[in-house]
Amino acid sequence: MSETYQSKRERRQRMLEALPVGLREHVSLRNVEAVAALSVQAQMRILEAIQAGLTRLPRAIEQLRTNPETSVADLLNPPAPAEAIVPIQSDPSSISKDVADQIQECFPDMPRVSAEALADAEVMQVVRSVAETHGQVFKSSHIKTDFVMLTLYGLIRQTLERLEEIIEETPALRQAFEQTNEWRKEKTC
Repeated sequence: MSETYQSKRERRQRMLEALPVGLREHVSLRNVEAVAALSVQAQMRILEAIQAGLTRLPRAIEQLRTNPETSVADLLNPPAPAEAIVPIQSDPSSISKDVADQIQECFPDMPRVSAEALADAEVMQVVRSVAETHGQVFKSSHIKTDFVMLTLYGLIRQTLERLEEIIEETPALRQAFEQTNEWRKEKTC
């Protein structure tokens, strides 16, 4: 059973009242659950930062969740996130290998040399790009963040729906998928 707006508000109000006295007046009901989940030490650090001029509470909460020892100075002027400074690098040979593996999964009779040549061909550039991005998705330290996951999941579902529409509208693709599905059924039986 889902929680009603009123019961959620009452629960958050109780959480707010359980916070240290000086902190209560600075935490909105929207942020109270995140603040309440922090240690008392981290809650006091947020209070110190607020008294020193902190205005971005969600970012400070996230920093303290990651490192409860974060200084007030770092809460006021957070360092740039490491992921923004150093992009995730992928090994091109590993990407080509992954694409060749997938080609052989889809076309099991294709020789490995042919699959590797096709994986490196210009026509497969978009596939290599998607494979690279696919690898980066799971290397991200933010993948389990609700905003990231829900948005990413929605984009992938839209992509899958569009691909399925193209397959349905193209007889040659439909036939190729039907043959691949028959092969997959035989392989798993």
